[in-house]
Amino acid sequence: MYGTWRYCCATLIVGCIVFVGGGAAFADSTTTDASARARAHNGAKPQDPQRLHELQQRIEALQQQLESLQREMQEMRLYIEEQTQETIPAIQTNLAEALRVRPGNYIQFQWFDSQENRANEGFQLRRFRISQTNVVDPRTQMRLAFDVSAGSQRIAAELRDAQLIWDIEPTVERVGIQLLAGQQRLPLGYELERSSTDRELPERALYNRTMFGGERGRGVFLRYGLGDNAFAHFGVWNSLTFQDPQQTSANTFGNLGSSLAWHAGIRYYTQRYEFGLSGFFGKRPGFTFNDPANNNQPVQVPSVNREFIFADAAVLDALVSGLTLRGELMLGKDRVPTTRTVSGVNVPRFTRGANIVGYQIQGTYRLNYRNFLTVRYDVFDPDTGRGGDSTRTWGFAYNYFINLDVRLTVAFETPDEEGSEVRNDQWTVRLQYRY
Repeated sequence: MYGTWRYCCATLIVGCIVFVGGGAAFADSTTTDASARARAHNGAKPQDPQRLHELQQRIEALQQQLESLQREMQEMRLYIEEQTQETIPAIQTNLAEALRVRPGNYIQFQWFDSQENRANEGFQLRRFRISQTNVVDPRTQMRLAFDVSAGSQRIAAELRDAQLIWDIEPTVERVGIQLLAGQQRLPLGYELERSSTDRELPERALYNRTMFGGERGRGVFLRYGLGDNAFAHFGVWNSLTFQDPQQTSANTFGNLGSSLAWHAGIRYYTQRYEFGLSGFFGKRPGFTFNDPANNNQPVQVPSVNREFIFADAAVLDALVSGLTLRGELMLGKDRVPTTRTVSGVNVPRFTRGANIVGYQIQGTYRLNYRNFLTVRYDVFDPDTGRGGDSTRTWGFAYNYFINLDVRLTVAFETPDEEGSEVRNDQWTVRLQYRY
């Protein structure tokens, strides 16, 4: 009992000592944490204004950098505007200068055979055309074209076009008012004005080649727009084309007759259809020649009136898709200017005026964007009052476009003359390059 009491007292004393020691330690720890927080709090208060000051300085520096960048951007914008004001006119001027001269050259190299052993058969340069259009100002321009493969040997140079163009009322979507002067294509029918680079067959129809040699006249004419799909045209010309046999025999540039010729016409066109009606009226002067078949006696050939009416039409996608039909009719009165050789002397085949008829019908079928087939039938009667002298010609052509500016043409033409049979079927294989 006494031992037990002694054990309890000892336990109680030890517990009191541990409690007092732990409390003191806890109090010391609490006091230490409080002192640390107090010191930390007292130490942070003097540093806040300094940090705010540093932050403000950084913000001010960023503002200065931003203002400097804005100033640089403004200077750059002003510089670009100044350069633009100087550069764009210079670019426009350079572009205008570059567009002032537009070339349009092309070459037609071919093999030709006509069963007649002509001097120009075999391989030859049919056309080597050098041309350019010079833009004087937005309303005026001139077009020049030379054929440097002319003559019997295809090595001579020949003036083809010397055309002055003035857009009195320029328009884009339709014909306005345009004045054209110089040596230029005759605006009669549809074939005389078509470029040699665009025709499906190698040469124009016989009646056009015969009555309008060279397909070009010397004169001035006006195109006058009649709306979005029509225009009229009329002009004054020398009476003969520049390669008419009578004109070349006279060896002169001027008009042979004492009076000038004139023409007038109208044309209507849409996306699928085109119609034209035109007329040409002038005089073919007379001349004298020595007839070798009659002891070289002089023969007086009188002057005759030149009167021609052309009507033409074209239909795209006619009957079936891809088929283009063209037709042209020429009714005229003139003396046909062809010649024949008698005892080594060239004499005229016709010595009086006569009624003349010429017409053609042509169909072109587009197999695809590269391959085209063409059939043409043309008739030329140089004197409807006399039989046995008309010519009917069938022409067939295949055109293959290697690209838009390179074309291969294979054509066969078979003329059928009334009267004596002539072996003159023609084969042409032509390669055309255009620039």
